[in-house]
Amino acid sequence: MIAAEIVTVIDIETTGLDYTTDHITEIAAIRAEVGYGGSIREIGRFQTFVALPDGVKIPETVGLLTGIHEEDLRGAPNVAGASLSLEFFIGDSTVIAHNAPFDLSFLVAFHPENFVCTRALSRLVDPDESARLADCCTRYGIDLTGHHRAMNDVEATLQLYAKLREKAEINGISYRNIVIDSEERPLKYVPPGAIVRRIKRKKLEEAA
Repeated sequence: MIAAEIVTVIDIETTGLDYTTDHITEIAAIRAEVGYGGSIREIGRFQTFVALPDGVKIPETVGLLTGIHEEDLRGAPNVAGASLSLEFFIGDSTVIAHNAPFDLSFLVAFHPENFVCTRALSRLVDPDESARLADCCTRYGIDLTGHHRAMNDVEATLQLYAKLREKAEINGISYRNIVIDSEERPLKYVPPGAIVRRIKRKKLEEAA
């Protein structure tokens, strides 16, 4: 029987895709117990907007995509305060994120010992299928209403993890702390302690 585990699924929204120049606008997380057969018992939720540094604006295209605007961030904690609260919420649970290298690149002070990237997990379990969150959800019959808002994506990612975890464990597929690098989507950030696996022509080669 596959053992139950406590996980915290996280997602962030940002002003852009470059962690060296862009900034977090929202963080959401769900802490839950994931058990045998893909069962989920929710324990708690965390959500906060994040104040931007002085002078930083949300690009119009990003505002249209996420529905987050600068007035939503008024009175929100800065990124240091928000990150500290998130770490307290996570505790010693396993961190789950779809495209974990992206989320963790923005949370630079946070280095979880144990994490799972569900995008990488999808590539490992379903190597011939799209690993985009929306496509994964469609494939597994998971509702993803309001994509690109942090809590909506967290809810979907939690359900996706429960399903993919079951398939990986049954088939003996290693997936913890693994990130995927590929020619079509090269890694821009490698979380500390991550195992990098490179995909070329649908074959996995573990990097030294």
